[in-house]
Parts: sequence; C-alpha cells; structure tokens
Amino acid sequence: MMPTLPFNLITTILLMLPVKTLVKFQGVCRAWRDLIRDPIFIKTDHFQNWASKGNNYLLCVPLEPTPGRVFRLLSDKTFERALDIQIPFEPVSMSLIVIGSCNGLLCITDLDNYGTIIYLYNPSIRKYRTINSPIVDIFGISNRRYINIALEFAYHDQANDYKIVRIVSRGGDVDVDGDKVNVSFSKIEVYSMITNSWKDIDVDYFPWSMLGIRSKASLNESVHWMVKHRDVNEDVPVILAFHFGNEAFQQISLPNYEDDLMEYIGTIKGNLSLFLFHVLYEDPLEEQCYLWVMKEYGVVGSWTKMYAVNINPNINPRVVTLLMFTTNEEIIFENGEEDVVSYHLGRKTIRSLGLEEQGYFNFVNYTESLVLLEGYYYGPQEG
Repeated sequence: MMPTLPFNLITTILLMLPVKTLVKFQGVCRAWRDLIRDPIFIKTDHFQNWASKGNNYLLCVPLEPTPGRVFRLLSDKTFERALDIQIPFEPVSMSLIVIGSCNGLLCITDLDNYGTIIYLYNPSIRKYRTINSPIVDIFGISNRRYINIALEFAYHDQANDYKIVRIVSRGGDVDVDGDKVNVSFSKIEVYSMITNSWKDIDVDYFPWSMLGIRSKASLNESVHWMVKHRDVNEDVPVILAFHFGNEAFQQISLPNYEDDLMEYIGTIKGNLSLFLFHVLYEDPLEEQCYLWVMKEYGVVGSWTKMYAVNINPNINPRVVTLLMFTTNEEIIFENGEEDVVSYHLGRKTIRSLGLEEQGYFNFVNYTESLVLLEGYYYGPQEG
C-alpha cells in the first residue's frame, strides 16, 4: 500500500494549484471534492492565496458584438493578451456590459435589456446564474421614456453573500388623464445570491440623479456612484454610497476644485479616489488633470490632491473618456484619437495599449476563483 500524505499537507498543495486543475481534482476522491467545494477553502484560503500572488487580469469587454461572444483577459502588468473567455450563455443582445467583478465572479447585463436580464458568471469554471427580473412600474404609467436604471454589484463579507443593488428612477412630464404631470420617483431593490431573490429598500426621499454607468467604485462593503444632488437652485455633483450591510445611502461631498471638469471615481490602493479632467481645453499646449484621494473614508476633510497629471495634446492627445483605475496605480483612458491609453501615476509614463481597432467598451479587474462551485444554482450550460 502506498503511503498517504497528511491531509494538511494535501490542503497546502491544493492551495497552490490553479482553478482549472482544482476543478478536475474534484474527481480524485470524496475528501478532495469536499475540500475544494468548501466555502472557507474557496473564499478565504484559495482566493486570498492567489490574489496575494498578483495573478490578476484586466477583463476587456467589446462594445460591438463578436463571433462566439468572447471576452479577453490582459495581464494587469504588461497589458499583453493572456486568455480569451467564451460566454457559455445565450444573451438576448450581443452587446454585453460587465457591471462589476468580485472575487472572480462577474455581474453582466446587456444593452437591450439593461438591468432586467442579469448574469452572474465565473469564467474560470464556466458556471453562471441567470436573473430574469423585469422592471415593475409602481405608478402604472405605461410610458417608460424617462426610466433610468443604475446597477452595482458587490460582495457582502459579513453575510458571505454577493448582492446587486438596482435603482430605477424616472422623471419628466407624462400624460396622466389628459394632463401633463411632472413625475419623479425611484425604486430601490437589492438582490441576494444566497436567497436568489430581490427585496425592496424603502426610501422616503431620493434627491439624486445618476450621471452614467462608468464612474463608480466599490469599497468598505459599499458601492459608489457619481450623482447630482437636486438642490433648490442647482444640481450639485456628489458621491452617493450604498452600504450592503445596513442597506442605507450616504452622501459624500467632493473636494473644492475649479468648475467645468469631468469627474470619475474609483479606488487607488483601497482608497476612494476622484480623477478630474477637462471636457474642453483652452490651452493647446497642455491639459492639467488631477487625482484626489480620500485618505479617511467618509471624512470630507481627508480629500488630498495626490497627483497633477500633465498631458501634452501634441504628443498624447487629451483624456476624452476615463475607463478605469488599475491595481498598479495606472489610469486607462480613451484619448482624442480614439486610442486606449495607460498612464502610470507614479512614473508619469504613458503608452498606447493598441486596442483601438478592437472596439473595447469597458474594463474591470479580474482574479480567478472557485466561487459558484460550492452548490449554488447554475445556468443550463455548466461547461
């Protein structure tokens, strides 16, 4: 009989193996299968071990439909192509948007059914769940011209649950019994992956309007959007946070800066960050951009201007659309020549990523994991 290794040594060895290998090793024996599918092994041991090694990627999602519904993984250090990922489900629309990425799990929707058909998908193990959730018009008005949907996805550590918050808002003049009536309302819902259900969040007053789907950040078990607070005389730009623990909103004021700047929020080294750039520039020689970092979360007085970024439009055309912050202190943006460009904040170096002809729409940070392996409901194709 061959000698048997101590189980703790087997566990140590398994922690060093990639996700695809572990999926295959489930068939070795029941003890290995139970260990590999154990939530603590998945969440705490294996994922954190691999994340600490820096095995991270940027997930690039094409704006235009692609044959085979392929996403691409790039190295988050070199930006070189690492792997193509095929989507195993059949979306209604071929134009997919990744709302967020948490612990190797992607939250995906599409342009035609934004926020009403949602997929939770782990590319490493090709497991997914489909969430089919139509928007309910609580006012019974059939004209949906003014509806806006904001989505965000995050992991709630205390509950060991993955959650989605959906904000449906509408405002404008609609016809009600022959009269023009200004209707403004918001419906807030939270989805739990554990219960596979939505629940309503009661909010007496919602004075914020969303500014778009790109500028958002996730930290401190909260998700954040750039919004406008509807004041009596003007709309004031602020950051709106939603905490998945107490399921409440918090408004965070911005630092003082000059007017007529575009704002983009994200995270740099685990801190809430704000990047500012000009929509139009007057000086043809230089565009001044700024990065502010909130040193103490939620404390407005801790906003600190960390970087002033000078971009010479004659050499590197200006920032037009900021796409993301990377974990390596880089910003990725589209410039005036529709190139996708990376700028390193510390080294002050800039380079083109050569993706302009591939039509990439959005980027998210991605790390491989075993999440969804431990017995959640999957879609019909398990791969």
